[in-house]
Amino acid sequence: MFKRSGKRSAFTLIELLVVIAIIALLMALLLPAVQKVREAANKMLCASNLRQCGIACHNYHNDFNRLPPGLFGPVPDNGQFWNVWNSYDCGLMYSLLPYMEQDNLKKQFHDTNPPHTGAPADPVLDPAITVQGAPWWNSTTNLTSAGTKLKMYKCPSDTIDEDVTNGCFLLFYADSGGTLWGLFYGNPVGNTLGRTNYVGVTGCWSDNLPPGPGWAPYNQYGGIFGNRNKLTLGQLTSQDGTSNTLMLGETLGGDGVGPRDYCNTWMTGCLPTAWGIGNSHVDSTLSSAGCAWYNFGSRHTAVAQFCFGDCSVRGIRWGSTTQFLTADWYCLQALAGRKDGDTRDTSSILD
Repeated sequence: MFKRSGKRSAFTLIELLVVIAIIALLMALLLPAVQKVREAANKMLCASNLRQCGIACHNYHNDFNRLPPGLFGPVPDNGQFWNVWNSYDCGLMYSLLPYMEQDNLKKQFHDTNPPHTGAPADPVLDPAITVQGAPWWNSTTNLTSAGTKLKMYKCPSDTIDEDVTNGCFLLFYADSGGTLWGLFYGNPVGNTLGRTNYVGVTGCWSDNLPPGPGWAPYNQYGGIFGNRNKLTLGQLTSQDGTSNTLMLGETLGGDGVGPRDYCNTWMTGCLPTAWGIGNSHVDSTLSSAGCAWYNFGSRHTAVAQFCFGDCSVRGIRWGSTTQFLTADWYCLQALAGRKDGDTRDTSSILD
């Protein structure tokens, strides 16, 4: 018999440290690539969500021969914010629910007019309604329904379901005095409401600004959606064209840096482009270039995605769109306007 002698081999501490260092280096090299792949997938899914919302707008048009209303707001609309307290105030994404496989959810909402017999009449189907009663959020049943989480209304790159410090926006209203109002529901109820990253585009402002050179160029770039709009695709095609007009876009609904102050409920209507596209990496409390509740924006790299009137989706670069009357700002307004006739080259901001 033979007896084998000698010490058992093992890794030394130095060898282990070298292996760990190599693994750490490889992870450091691979992590950015993995993050880029993940963001590319999220961006594609976000574009798909926006496209589906655009298709839903077209399907609504197929049924009712006009695009859905941006806001079920005051009638008549005299451009005064305080009139919103006399209307139901549900927004664009609410009208799209049946076309996003959420018809049962829409039926859960109750009219705030006595005797509260069911969902409110569609302003397109029943234009004779001139008094809407109280806003939708005055009903506990409606608030509960509005708390439903809808994945197709959210960008996967954003952490939109996180708690916010102030509350959740119910509507935006651009009045005839040149002020953008945002009405939000404070916490704790605000944090229970379902969120969205997607809102309709009203154009640079809205139809509330009076005509005349005093309000130019803001009233030149009227968009697709507004309060009880009755625009048809035929009209849009004959004006600036569906492929040249923004229909829906991304927004964070609040600050992009630090704790999120606000968000948007999917009952929210539309937003003007006057304040441009915010940079989500810039603190809006320190610079006007940052994302805030009053402008468009996203978590994507350098762009926010928009769905055009023909349902195509493209990214639009932040550029200097938050700076009023710059070249980039005008390019964004030209894309947002539906009948401005502005033929400028917008390739400087299109991704």
